[in-house]
Amino acid sequence: MEILRLPPYPIVTTWDVPLATTSYVIYIEDLVDHSVETVTATSNINKKITYTIPQSKLEYDRKFSFKIKTTAGVLVVDSNLDIVRPYTDPSKLGTTASEIAEYKMLELVARSIIDSHVVDGFYNEKHIVQTVGLGTDLFPIWENVNKVLKVYENNELVYDVSDTTVGEYQYVVTLDNSSVQRVESDQYNRFESRPVRLPVSPGNLAFYGYAGADFPEGFDYVLVLDIGYKAVPADIEYATTVLIDDLKCGKLDYYKRYVTSYNTDQFKIQFDKMSFNGTGNMIVDKILEKYKKSITKIGII
Repeated sequence: MEILRLPPYPIVTTWDVPLATTSYVIYIEDLVDHSVETVTATSNINKKITYTIPQSKLEYDRKFSFKIKTTAGVLVVDSNLDIVRPYTDPSKLGTTASEIAEYKMLELVARSIIDSHVVDGFYNEKHIVQTVGLGTDLFPIWENVNKVLKVYENNELVYDVSDTTVGEYQYVVTLDNSSVQRVESDQYNRFESRPVRLPVSPGNLAFYGYAGADFPEGFDYVLVLDIGYKAVPADIEYATTVLIDDLKCGKLDYYKRYVTSYNTDQFKIQFDKMSFNGTGNMIVDKILEKYKKSITKIGII
């Protein structure tokens, strides 16, 4: 089931179960951090269970594994629960319930077409980076980061944006959005790269050759990040609307477009190679062009 992340909140979902007026246990697993929440619910006389999505699950675009079991542990519902912000609001495109339902489906198709060309899409998600320290004061991030939510150092929670009592330091995103850094109140010259290792030797004032780092080399780190687009770009919303209009009017029927030859003798149809490139709308293709990335994941070729 896909739920559009649009106000008003809260959002109530309905699920079919085999028995009426029977107790069931709902299991919701977050597919990002794999945390599991359990909720007990009772079906109504129509053999349906309602689950109200809490506000905490509506802050980001998220995917859950949704299961319903009997109190004896028998699985009766095994589904997905995707909470997604649409690229355009279907309720603003239609007036009646049937029209809005149709536009919901068309928006899903249009969004899928756009996502097939812009790999990361235009979502706002909670993302986890699990890695090791590099011996520097800056922690480079290969993501479009908005905020640092939590930091675990050697399996210990050292920062939580929602709890000021956790940890000694704050962690923020650098102004150029390239790295995560620890907040310092005094003058601070950061190590952008790992300092050269020298033998530790005593000097007149102190030991020389030892230098600490905010992210020590070899330390295990888990960063929980707010990434992606806080709002859908206006041109992407327009591109989605254009694709929805094309879908509704049948303008994206490829068998009607790009046909270069047609032989009625043997029913041989030849398509132009452009039929398999792009979204089918030249204007939308031009809009998406600036969002495409030639490198989607850092690595070595």
